[in-house]
Amino acid sequence: MNNLEQLERSFYEKTGETGGTLYVIEQEKSGEAQLTLHCSNEAVVFSIKPNRGFPYLRTKNTPDGIVFVKREEQRWELHIFECKKTVKVKSWEKAKQQFAGGMLHAYMLRGLLDLPPFSKICVYMAYRDEHLSKNSPDPALFRQPVGKPVKKPPYADWDDPSLGILGHEVPHQCIPLNDSGQGEYTL
Repeated sequence: MNNLEQLERSFYEKTGETGGTLYVIEQEKSGEAQLTLHCSNEAVVFSIKPNRGFPYLRTKNTPDGIVFVKREEQRWELHIFECKKTVKVKSWEKAKQQFAGGMLHAYMLRGLLDLPPFSKICVYMAYRDEHLSKNSPDPALFRQPVGKPVKKPPYADWDDPSLGILGHEVPHQCIPLNDSGQGEYTL
């Protein structure tokens, strides 16, 4: 990884070559979440504050954490994390936009850092509560208006193992947080 020193130090956190612990912290006050990431390999987490991404990108949607993980033979993986207190239809749509914005920012960072194309891309949704799955306490989500053709709702992909983002099928995982918004995940 070249040129990391060209970035503002407050913009990223890096582990040692043998791994370590990184943190993804929800940037919005209403969310108050912290996800602890355990990495067994060298990794870097980039934190882009809302609406403070690369100014020449049209999208201003940014995720809470963009993580590059180094694997064998100079291969790098991209992991994008978004934290929400409660996932509802509107916040899920916003999260997918943030994943796409995260991929665009990651591609730009990859170029600056002189890294090869990512060997793997994954997105993660960390949350305390959700109202989208079949087990959701909100049955109104599954009500179909009379006389309307049945169509796939915008949250139908919540339970899918992958999402279509910027022309890529990207694995998607959900990470439940505890009541105080804390969680852990191993990369």
